Amino acid sequence: MEKEYYTVGEVSKLCDIPVRTLHYYDEIGLLIPAKKDGDTGYRYYAKSQLLHVNIIKQFKVQGYNIKEIKERLANHTASVSREALQQKLSEIKEDIEGLILLEKRLEYYLNALNYQDHQPHIHADKLPPMKVLFIRNKGAADPVGFMKRFAGLEALIKKEKCNAVGPVMAVYYDDYHVYDPMNADIEVCVSVQEAGEGSDYIRDFGNVEVVSAIHYGPYRNEYQTYGLMMEWMEKEGFEMCGNAIEKYLIDPVLTEHEEEFITELLIPVRKR
Repeated sequence: MEKEYYTVGEVSKLCDIPVRTLHYYDEIGLLIPAKKDGDTGYRYYAKSQLLHVNIIKQFKVQGYNIKEIKERLANHTASVSREALQQKLSEIKEDIEGLILLEKRLEYYLNALNYQDHQPHIHADKLPPMKVLFIRNKGAADPVGFMKRFAGLEALIKKEKCNAVGPVMAVYYDDYHVYDPMNADIEVCVSVQEAGEGSDYIRDFGNVEVVSAIHYGPYRNEYQTYGLMMEWMEKEGFEMCGNAIEKYLIDPVLTEHEEEFITELLIPVRKR
């Protein structure tokens, strides 16, 4: 004859679930034993509760937390299950997209850290078209000034709910001959995926021929690499036709040592 009630140990074996988990479910009200012995405190589960145990296990496999499982059990119908599964699938897809973006970002940081030869590698290139989220203002072009700009950009990324990919970049709008490092007109920006429509802070970027070089070390010494780039451009028959762009490959986020900074310098050009 089939039993009507089962002890905690029996349920644990039959349903392959730890005894401590059953105790926890009892404490939080997720699965309360059908009866308890007032003298011994032993818990007894009804036969029908064996099915509930397995349902809870399936919900956990599907990724639901305790609160969500309680809600599912309170309204356990096919239509509610359909809606809940659709919602969970949407959440999982968002999680996957976020992890893919994180993977790309970590790969970028790792690749950036692999630069070793300390050669500028000056060459002509094409900056591909992209959408960027940007902030442009005037202020000091020193480390504190840039940290303020970067913090503002990070806050804007969250506000606009954008997925940022790749390194932070800066665009210098001042003419070289009148550049004031204490009041520089600078835009900081970052490439974004799935950019929203109608934002005042998202624009088209890139899609331009450039001369590229890698600068190693402190930002204050970038003028040396820029000088080499101008010499190369003169030799190869290029002239500047846009604002200088800096792409921060290894910055204070990855190292506190200035000599380890790596920055890609980009000058938009055309043939003379």
